[in-house]
Amino acid sequence: MYNTPKADLLLAFGWLFVLYFIEYLQAERGCAALQEYVVRPREAALEALRAYLRQNRLKAGDRLPAEREMCEMWSCNRSTLRSAINRLVKSGELEVRPGSGIYYSGDKYRRKLQGLKSFEEETTLQGRPHESRLLAFEKIESDKRLSRLFRVTLGTQLWHLSRLRFADGRVLQIESSYFLVERFPDIDRFDFARDSLYRVFEQEYGVVPTQGEERISTTRVGEEAELLELPNETPIFRIESRTYDQDGAMLEYCRVMIRPDRVMLISRMETRLAE
Repeated sequence: MYNTPKADLLLAFGWLFVLYFIEYLQAERGCAALQEYVVRPREAALEALRAYLRQNRLKAGDRLPAEREMCEMWSCNRSTLRSAINRLVKSGELEVRPGSGIYYSGDKYRRKLQGLKSFEEETTLQGRPHESRLLAFEKIESDKRLSRLFRVTLGTQLWHLSRLRFADGRVLQIESSYFLVERFPDIDRFDFARDSLYRVFEQEYGVVPTQGEERISTTRVGEEAELLELPNETPIFRIESRTYDQDGAMLEYCRVMIRPDRVMLISRMETRLAE
C-alpha cells in the first residue's frame, strides 16, 4: 500500500496531536507540583527580614526591632527567626551585638578592580563617610622580594605605610604600602591618616600612577585579626598590587587584607568590537 499526500498529512496531524497532548500532561503535572509547594518557615522569615530592610530604608548602624517583636510581626517562632538572622549575618547584611541588639550593617563597599582611584576617591564617589587610622609610617630596608620588585639592591631604603581603613564607621581592610625613599625623601611631612597617597604622589611630586596589576587570593587572618575585628583563622581576601608611573617605573607595592563580609570585589567586562 502506497502513501498518498492525504495520508501523509493525516499522519503529521496525528503526531502533532500526540506532541501537544504530552505537553499538556507535563503542564498539568507542573501546576499540581506548584500547588503542592509550600514556602518553608525559614525562607518566609528570611524574605520578611529582607523586605523590612528595603521598605524601611535602613542605614548602616540602624537597630532592628527586638526578636520578640519581629516574631509577632511575621508570626514565626524564635528559632525560625534566628535562622534567618544568622543567614543575613553570614552575608554581612546584619550584625548581632551581644547585650545590645541586631543592627543593619549596610550594603557592601564596592572595590573596583579596574582603575587607579584611591580609597578616599572611591568612598567619596559611593557617598560613604570614610576614615583612616595610621598603623605605621617608617623607613625599612628592602628584603630580597621587595628588592626584586623595585629592581634595587638588597637593603635599599623604602617607606612602609600601613593604614586601617573604615567606611560607614566599620573597619574594612588593612593596607600596607611600600615605595622608595630616594624618590620621596620628605614625604613623611604629610598626614596620611587624612591625606591620599596618590594625591601626594601626583600633586606634590609630579609622579602619576598610570597602570598596575592586582593579584587576588584568599587566606586566613592571623596577627591582623584583632585590628579587623575578626576571630583568628577567619577567611579573608588578600590583594597584592603593583602600580607603575608614567615612565613605566615601579611606583608602589601594596598588600591589602580585606573583610569579605563587608567588601565586594567588582570587575567590569566589556565586549570586544570587531576590527
